[in-house]
Amino acid sequence: MIAVDTNILVRYITNDDQEQAILAANLLDKYTGQEKSILINNIVLCELIWVLDRWYKYKKAEIIKTLKLLLSSIEFEFENHELAFLAVFKYETTDADFSDILIGIINSNLACLTTYSFDKKACRTKDFTLINAWKIRKT
Repeated sequence: MIAVDTNILVRYITNDDQEQAILAANLLDKYTGQEKSILINNIVLCELIWVLDRWYKYKKAEIIKTLKLLLSSIEFEFENHELAFLAVFKYETTDADFSDILIGIINSNLACLTTYSFDKKACRTKDFTLINAWKIRKT
């Protein structure tokens, strides 16, 4: 198994730098048909979404489609495939950032009762609890 950094996936998906896109495609093509041969870790997954959204102005629907394609490809392995897929489905139905959704899901899966945050969007998901001064004084 090999692992890839975010920039390999970005070049492969966007083809914005033809020379690097060809190199990325050649690398990934070597593993075509080889099950779970290319690792995409959680940080790379989150960075990919951030880059596609912020730098390349992909619409959320395009990002979701890209994520589902990656998660459905036999070649790609993820830190926790099921949790990553669950995060994509939650991302599809909420306005929270993907990285926050994944953090909450991972923490919940690790038996955390909640994940406290100041991020109001993240706290709209069931895995987060908004922290404020009132809650701190009450405990």
